[in-house]
Amino acid sequence: MDDDTLPMPGYEAVTDVLEWLSPYVRQCGNAPRGLWKIENRKLLDYLLVYIRKGEGWFTIGSNSYEALPGDLFWIPPNTLHSMESHSPVMICPYIHFDLIYRYPHSHWEFSVPSGTRDLSLYGNLKHPDIPESSFSPLSGRYRIYNHKPVGLLIDRICREAAIAHKAHTISISGLLMQIFGELFKGIEEPSVSNRDRYAPVMESAAAYIQQNIQNNLSVEELAENSSLSIAYFRRLFNMHFGISPARYIRQMRIARSRDLMTYTDYNLGEISIRCGYSDVHSLSKAFRQVVGLSPREYRKFGKNLIDTDGREKSYPG
Repeated sequence: MDDDTLPMPGYEAVTDVLEWLSPYVRQCGNAPRGLWKIENRKLLDYLLVYIRKGEGWFTIGSNSYEALPGDLFWIPPNTLHSMESHSPVMICPYIHFDLIYRYPHSHWEFSVPSGTRDLSLYGNLKHPDIPESSFSPLSGRYRIYNHKPVGLLIDRICREAAIAHKAHTISISGLLMQIFGELFKGIEEPSVSNRDRYAPVMESAAAYIQQNIQNNLSVEELAENSSLSIAYFRRLFNMHFGISPARYIRQMRIARSRDLMTYTDYNLGEISIRCGYSDVHSLSKAFRQVVGLSPREYRKFGKNLIDTDGREKSYPG
């Protein structure tokens, strides 16, 4: 994506997996356990375990981990692992799932017994290889600041599975997608950061920009309104929105100008003033840099979009 284009809502590197990701929960559970142990085994699907209460010891591949409340364990298919508790009572909600749903193979539900290492007899049930993606390196223990939402989502999956209403598989798949979002967010930000603490302040600054887009806005003004230093405001804003305040202002001005060109009869001079530009030349220069068209060209296509039933050519740019 060109850095000067208006970003798609929610665009980020991890969204590339949406081309193939179709999650399906094979099995889940959240009942309390007594002392328990699973010897070295391999699985045909993915396993995610959340430690809510109690302590234990997990080995995944060649790595061993202490299991404490708040820990999350991600175990990929065909990965040797063992698990055991060290507490009389342990609560560790879990989900067995596929990242790629396949009918009827994904509907296998029986548990792989402790000590099972040879899966050659179940080759057709094994999860297929996934494309190289953000999921590929996931394996082991994750200690993330937002582990509680993940645990609650696993509980919701267990409830949906128990109720088993007509559309429960769709609901469960949606909840699993939310878990993936929380997991990646937590891995990206190892602890509760200033991004979360100042999120309302940054959203308020963005709202102020949009409400005053016609004015001569400055980073100094925005920082002062937020009771932050200029340098710290820039840093937090960039952390929250992924772009600098100046670029955000320009993108909001261009977005507003696009709306006015399409949905109003204001001339370009009036649109320039309403979007914070001193004259048509300034608007045209910024508009072409971001959109790739002149305002007049864009307005022509925009009017066609509104006034006709269809166009022979696809939307340019």
